Amino acid sequence: MNVFDTAVPGNANAVWDPYGELAQRLNDRSDDERDYTAVIDIGSGSARAVVMHVHPGGGIEVLAQQSVNLNLMSHVDANGMLDEAGVASTLDAMEDFVLVARGYGAKAIHAIATAAIRESVNSSTITDTAMKRFGVPLRIIAGEEEAAYCFMGAMHGLHVSDGLLADVGGGSTEIVEFSSRALTATATLPMGSLRIANMFGLTDRPEANDLAGAFEYVNGLLAESRVPKLPRWGALVGSGGTVRLLSKLDRRRAPYPIVKMHGYEIEIDDLSALTERLAQLTRQERAAIPGMNRERSHSVVGGAVIALALARHTGSDRILVSGQGLREGLARNPGILDPHRRICLPSLKSVQVDSLTDLTSRFAPKYSQRGTRRAAIAGTIANAVWTGRHKRLTGALQCAALLVDVGNAIDFYNRMNRAASIIVRTDLPGFTHQESAYIAAILLVAESGRLLSRFRNSRLLRDKDRHRIDQAAAILNLSDELESRLPPDCGAQSIVARRNDGGIIVKTPVWSANAVPAIRSRWDKVFREELLIVGGE
Repeated sequence: MNVFDTAVPGNANAVWDPYGELAQRLNDRSDDERDYTAVIDIGSGSARAVVMHVHPGGGIEVLAQQSVNLNLMSHVDANGMLDEAGVASTLDAMEDFVLVARGYGAKAIHAIATAAIRESVNSSTITDTAMKRFGVPLRIIAGEEEAAYCFMGAMHGLHVSDGLLADVGGGSTEIVEFSSRALTATATLPMGSLRIANMFGLTDRPEANDLAGAFEYVNGLLAESRVPKLPRWGALVGSGGTVRLLSKLDRRRAPYPIVKMHGYEIEIDDLSALTERLAQLTRQERAAIPGMNRERSHSVVGGAVIALALARHTGSDRILVSGQGLREGLARNPGILDPHRRICLPSLKSVQVDSLTDLTSRFAPKYSQRGTRRAAIAGTIANAVWTGRHKRLTGALQCAALLVDVGNAIDFYNRMNRAASIIVRTDLPGFTHQESAYIAAILLVAESGRLLSRFRNSRLLRDKDRHRIDQAAAILNLSDELESRLPPDCGAQSIVARRNDGGIIVKTPVWSANAVPAIRSRWDKVFREELLIVGGE
């Protein structure tokens, strides 16, 4: 359910108002000194440290990030021993990570290690030395814990309730089944992008037989582990660096307005074509592809094989990409997990309200009352104009109206453009890429009267919605002008809109006959009907 689904049965002018709750949450937020958390993740392919602030609603604000390509799976011998070079590079990475974390004033440093060190017989060498040298315990987490943290990190802000999550790492892949946003089962499979690439020689223009052998091996593991088919309304969610890289490469095929990767969808036919293309290239040729992470050019085909095999096995025609995962899950839930406790994520409605609260409180806390009032007015007018239809666009319109002041905090003269820019770049938990595109498009059209080509030509905006976006932008302009003239103590319910013969009548407590004549001109252009604004009642 969209938090801004505004239809109220039996009354076209009435609006369900989520803003009381939103306004209260904004008032509860303060500008007190923030607590920063650092998470160090020693993975099989790469190690990464992230210093972040977790907002009260669960949103993640990254302060600093460091990464090192370790390729630890290549440093483990046949006896399961991590060689000296692998041990030394891991400890050197940790030293730098700890310095960065402490340099940014992180009050807590959580360090974990996954498959490569988990499987190493001399893992205690690393954990003991880390504690002695840095005073930071390095926790080697089991596959079940890794899967649970991945679930809590990857799934928190995605608009999905049922399905499977596959976190493709360098040495292993964690599979999580979930239903109604609750974890139901996990499995850790010994297949990761680096492991598969090394096992089958996929690092540098593999032979066809090697590629076929990799698919056969992965398919066998999926069948042996009894990874289920997707439920009817379920989604296959992919996370991990390789999945994000594949999606980043796919996104470059055509105009796409959303910069953030979290929430992107890659269709399986496109993934299959991309996998075939990458497999035909040398490692050097892959590294030269625009958008390619050079450090993953040797392992990307191994990850593509896993992702493609998973999609085919589960019966999915697309993969929903998560830009978050293990590190974010640990930051939100830093303690050791209770194996007997059911892991359940917040409802989508709650996540949406929290994400709007987080964003508004970061940029425009002083104007939160104006934003919530403007959004309520926009909903009232939209319901009158569209007579309760176009609920998704009404929701996007109200979000746009709420977030105008986010742009105002940066540049008043280009505030809607700035707000749109933030929307397409910043994670907005609980909202899909299409919803984010609608919000940004409405803001852009409201300010400039036109839509950029990367929006117009994107698969996210349907042709039939483009005229409605123009209308939504006109409603936003009108709502902004109406709200700006209301006294501070006057609520949004004081403005009433209704359809009359041949047009729309809006009644407001205060208005001037000379106020913004361009509003009526624009209204006539997009609606082809009269707008009458009556003030003083």
